[in-house]
Amino acid sequence: MRYAVSAKNPSIMSISTLATRRLGGKSKGMNRHHNPIFCTCHRRAFLGGLTISAGFPLGGGSASAHDRLLPDTPAARASAVYLESLSSPTMVRHCKRTYRFGLALAEKAGAKPDLEALYIGCLLHDLGLEPRFAGPEDFETIGAREAHRFLAKRGDDRLADMVSAAIEIHTSITTADDPRPEVAYLHMGAMVDVTGARFDQIEPRLIQQIVAEYPRDGTKAMLSALLKHQIDTKPGSRIGLVGARVDVPKAVRDAPFAD
Repeated sequence: MRYAVSAKNPSIMSISTLATRRLGGKSKGMNRHHNPIFCTCHRRAFLGGLTISAGFPLGGGSASAHDRLLPDTPAARASAVYLESLSSPTMVRHCKRTYRFGLALAEKAGAKPDLEALYIGCLLHDLGLEPRFAGPEDFETIGAREAHRFLAKRGDDRLADMVSAAIEIHTSITTADDPRPEVAYLHMGAMVDVTGARFDQIEPRLIQQIVAEYPRDGTKAMLSALLKHQIDTKPGSRIGLVGARVDVPKAVRDAPFAD
């Protein structure tokens, strides 16, 4: 269901009733039947009394004005155009929020990722979920290969290698510990937007701003359907094996955002 978000209907959620998954530490000692990314049994309340809007306008502004906060290199612009030619507006906004959330976490940690590589990785990280690239391999592998092909064809070999490496492992919990910040913060930014992981590590006002600039409008329905399709059709894939133990679509629907 798509929610119409306006000043009269801001779709505000009280985050005193929400929780985040405990993903900051290592997975050592965790029950082997749980995947820390999608597990919903480890939660804690945070920031009681504050609220998060799922698209409440914060002073207006055009999409192009918001996009001025994004890297503006030839490769970045070409990647954005490529994504927009393949994907729905909902997916495009998910990819841009992934970058903004990943960047927020990197800045808080004092990390210094290559912003061009991080942004392009975030833009292209879900190419493997697009129907036109359907195939028997894991969607992460398909997406990594297509991103590498696209960037290498442009002559951006360095970016092709960095971005494809990040996309290949962006759903793995251990990627948060990768020494390459472009890889680690792609993973973390995506997990904020998909499941709410590390939601409490970003200032609430910044979350409001990002979601207002790039509204979610159906993100949960889109991602839960796409991931369910991967689980159902590729039970031996990485996401398929997770889905055999965890209700992934429900974990997506339970993310602390009002779509």
